[in-house]
Amino acid sequence: MKKKLYLDGKDIYIGIKKGTEVLIKNKDEINALNVFPVPDGDTGSNMSAAMLEACQWLDKVKDPTVTKDILKALKDGLLMGARGNSGVILSQIFRGFTEAIETKKKVNTNDFILALKRAKEVSYNAVIRPVEGTLLTLIRRLSERSEKELSEIEDFVEFMDKLYIMSDEIVRETPKYLKKLRDANVVDAGAKGFSYVLKGFSDSLKGDTQVNLLKIETASAQEIASFAYEDIKYQYCTEVILNLKDAKIPKTDLEKLRAFLEENGDSIVLVHQNEFLKCHVHSNHPGIVFEKFLEFGELMKVKVENMKVQHEHLIDDKNKTEEMEVQQQEEETETETEVFPQRNWGIVSVSPGKGLSEIFKSLGVNKIIFGGQTMNPSVKDIADALNAMPYSKAIVLPNNPNIIMTAQKAAEMSDKEVLVLPTKYVQEGVAALLGFQDEMERQDLEQSMQGYIDSIVPIQVTYAVRDSEIGSEKIKKNENLVFVGKDLKAHGKDIYKETLKALTEVIDQGYEIVTIFYGEGVEEKHINQFVKRLTDKYSKIEVEVHYGGQQHYPMLISVE
Repeated sequence: MKKKLYLDGKDIYIGIKKGTEVLIKNKDEINALNVFPVPDGDTGSNMSAAMLEACQWLDKVKDPTVTKDILKALKDGLLMGARGNSGVILSQIFRGFTEAIETKKKVNTNDFILALKRAKEVSYNAVIRPVEGTLLTLIRRLSERSEKELSEIEDFVEFMDKLYIMSDEIVRETPKYLKKLRDANVVDAGAKGFSYVLKGFSDSLKGDTQVNLLKIETASAQEIASFAYEDIKYQYCTEVILNLKDAKIPKTDLEKLRAFLEENGDSIVLVHQNEFLKCHVHSNHPGIVFEKFLEFGELMKVKVENMKVQHEHLIDDKNKTEEMEVQQQEEETETETEVFPQRNWGIVSVSPGKGLSEIFKSLGVNKIIFGGQTMNPSVKDIADALNAMPYSKAIVLPNNPNIIMTAQKAAEMSDKEVLVLPTKYVQEGVAALLGFQDEMERQDLEQSMQGYIDSIVPIQVTYAVRDSEIGSEKIKKNENLVFVGKDLKAHGKDIYKETLKALTEVIDQGYEIVTIFYGEGVEEKHINQFVKRLTDKYSKIEVEVHYGGQQHYPMLISVE
């Protein structure tokens, strides 16, 4: 085979499309790499959706031999198609990669190594205190090892083949970095997915350039992936957008800022782009964060949210067909209202079921995006919903931990003033709307809606898709699982017995109102029988029952 010393736009175009095809062909395998055995999401599907959107943007480039146009389409398409945390992080990896080589007409192997290094820097800078043993670890180790082991290779065919082999080795090492992976006896799903993209790129350079476009274009892009959350101790979600005095802020100043933020909080994201600096941090003292940032420029926008945020790792397995997804999405589209009453704030909400969509609309939501567990909307989906409303200010309710980052990216792209309330559960989204008052200014409105969120205890009733362990609990396939917030409180064969057990623990703490949203396939008569058992036990509590229509979760319960 003839040596290939350079990549041009056409090579990258074909390589990305082939990488996408290989990823999609293996997405079910990636989806099965569950840390927890609950049917909530698909990393492979989210990564596939992002890459599929990028392919569609690549197809719009008039001349695919123009490298800079291909790279721009790749970067922009991935951002617009990003779904869930895996998709957003993937978009940041390619953002760094493309920025490193965007001025080059032809790319050699050393350029590629430098691009991997930039990909690592951009993706790591977007997530402070990244979890090792993930997709981020793969890109870091690839950057380090390729510089040491592949820098003397000039032929791209040999280079990409060895880079893929190297990535596969690193994927198999991910359990060494992360206990959750060791306990579940799996490798990291995001890292595995990216490795498949590299395999496809390598295959294209070896001559396998035929891509099944029909398969790619019809592949489901509406499935959910992994997200993790863990308890933290800081109360205030603080965001700052700063107009820098010096757009080329010294690296030493950024390092000082990061060190300051790490001393005073966590869940930190610090992004420098052009003349702006954007920060997200959870801190107990927002004031000192603002004072620190004032040293470097002018505050353009600030936000403080009183909240207790949790961050848990939840990777889940697919359990529904693409035909069902399309059908349910069409149903949701049919019920969307396009009536926009005169008011200050528009509201966008993600909803996983037809019944829940109707409830959200009755509470004042203007635009419903079908999604949640097993189906993440993209950045473009949320951005389009924001743009469709005739309001200059808007609220987004993600209602799922894996959609929060996507919503925040969409908010950054919007010309509107957008408030993303980080609702992690559907029940929190419903509660938040009870605190909505259109005449309020942003800070007061946040406090009001967040107050209602904080007043409830969300309970999720689902089932196990495989044998596993959660903490010290041994879980059997098909067992019912009851989570109170992020914590598993009960599991067993009798769904109503286990749910009553978990509810009892919560109600005994003094809560008085229970709202049940029952899911698709659940018979109302069984819910009514369960409510009778509950009210027989607690005669003074109030119980409301609503059809939610969500899949995989027979009951979503709110206790207040």
